[in-house]
Amino acid sequence: MAERAPSTTASVTVVYVLSFILSGCSLLYELLIAQTLSLIAGNMVIWYSLTVGTYLAAMGVGAILYGSAQRFRDWGRLYRVEIMLSLIGASVVILLNLAHSLHLFQSARGAGLWSTVFFFGLWFTVTFLVGILTGMELPLLINLGNELAAGPSVTNRVLGWDYIGALAGGVTFPLFLVPFLELHTIGFIIAAINLLVAFYILCRFLSQAPRAMLKTIGSAAFGAVLIVAYFAGPRIEQYFLKKYYYYINSAVNLSALFDPMNHMPLVYRESSPYQKIDIVHDPGNYDSLLAAYSTKFTEDRSKPKDRYLFLNGDFQATSNIEELYHEWFAHVPIIAGGKVPERVLVLGGGDGLIHRELLKYKGIKSIVHVDIDHRLVALAKSHPVLTALNERSLHNPRIRIVFGDAFQYLRNNTDQTFDAIYMDFPHARDYNLSKLYSREFYHFVRERLADGGFAALDAPGLYFETQTDNVGRAHSTHGGSWPIHSSTMRLAGFKTILPFYMILETDNPKAFAIIDKWDSQTGADEPEWEWKTEYLSNFSDDLVEGFILLRKDERHGPFEYIDFGIKTHILNEKRFKLAFHDPPQPMDRVDLSKVNSILRPTLPDGMIWDIRSPW
Repeated sequence: MAERAPSTTASVTVVYVLSFILSGCSLLYELLIAQTLSLIAGNMVIWYSLTVGTYLAAMGVGAILYGSAQRFRDWGRLYRVEIMLSLIGASVVILLNLAHSLHLFQSARGAGLWSTVFFFGLWFTVTFLVGILTGMELPLLINLGNELAAGPSVTNRVLGWDYIGALAGGVTFPLFLVPFLELHTIGFIIAAINLLVAFYILCRFLSQAPRAMLKTIGSAAFGAVLIVAYFAGPRIEQYFLKKYYYYINSAVNLSALFDPMNHMPLVYRESSPYQKIDIVHDPGNYDSLLAAYSTKFTEDRSKPKDRYLFLNGDFQATSNIEELYHEWFAHVPIIAGGKVPERVLVLGGGDGLIHRELLKYKGIKSIVHVDIDHRLVALAKSHPVLTALNERSLHNPRIRIVFGDAFQYLRNNTDQTFDAIYMDFPHARDYNLSKLYSREFYHFVRERLADGGFAALDAPGLYFETQTDNVGRAHSTHGGSWPIHSSTMRLAGFKTILPFYMILETDNPKAFAIIDKWDSQTGADEPEWEWKTEYLSNFSDDLVEGFILLRKDERHGPFEYIDFGIKTHILNEKRFKLAFHDPPQPMDRVDLSKVNSILRPTLPDGMIWDIRSPW
């Protein structure tokens, strides 16, 4: 039977409205795929660029393929396109997350190459399919509009509403969807819109077509599935969160990929406009060997164990050993300087853990804390795990919290200087974050430092290697990101650029006793002293974290340990001296090719192609 022919004016108006709606959905799919990939695979700029390029190319292919599908009437073709889009679009995020879980499982077992190929192959396939289908929409609508219009061509108007719809989708995604909804839920919503459009076309233009009733029932059934999936969003969210954080270690075979893992604790998630904040409880991972070095759990058994903080899926801190990081970070620069700063600026560090350490000094009069994410700070002030770890530091009256971008804060607040500036940022695996490690940023840091003050930061990708020279003397070489850090900071005007490391001694009697106890429990022979020393050396190497101390004046070690009377769980005089492990000689010249700038980003962490892993 022939399609029903509604009034021309009404039909053309429908075409304009559909052009607006479907263009918005098309851009939402593009952003959804790019955002999913950037959270899973790492560098946002790279994966947004690749996704946009692939998507636009696929849209071009879809526009070409439109002309080859002449066996369908136009409204029928548009109906089929929307049905296929809703089916594929609803499953995009789920498919990518399942492929990611598969990759993590195979990588942990030494077979990650083929799973990496499969992961990116799946991303390309779904991106291309969705792009082809959305690329068919605009030519279809233009053709329908011109056929129904009584006057001149309506092509320009259809294009105009298409561009306006794209703007609406671009505004909606970052402002109203990402901060409040999980990505798979956003996929369900977009798919539901495509399905509603298909249902509308079916009822208005194809109601007399063959098998119309069957199509109506099928569309309604799929709509019911989407509604159920939307309200099951929290369960789906937990399913994939558990896959991400627990599947690598707990799965014994590939079939466990679909295991809901109900026996594992729930992952607590907060979403903000800037990031996903996860608090994970992974039981049984506490290493008792740490008891030989830290007094945290022996002195306070209320401290939570096996809790982990992740931002956008990247590891930030664990309750088991966070004192290793924060005690070195906070105290070593102060001890090395021999003076307690009065005015301190903390950039980042929204978990409040470094503030806990700094507040131990009565000589610190004020701490200005600048963080861009108010939801992370609110969580650090209220969540029982975080408040137990940071000891409610962010409630202290000596701390003033400022919400905003650290770069802008330093640039705009020219009337204030600080005796110490701590920079506790995520690792710069993205070009957007690289500005916080740039020449321009460090220039502002230097300008905000008072005379005699210091700055300290966690140095991502910094490491040292012990090597033996031609006369048999052991010395350290600084590798990884050190050339980038040092060149960038030197060009920003700092005279002292001194790396220090979180290092534990390998001759710890308590640690040897724990190893002996393990052997007696397992019935193994008494290990040789050399073996135990090597074991502890490997244990210490796994925990090494690099930092950098910055001063406007020229000053190098050796540094003397000064006891300021503060309570530490792990840092002592011996470990303080280990922190300055064979510092490098000052550079005579700056390597301009290594300088990181906002104008030419050079990432300290060069592994920008890595697929994310929580551990």
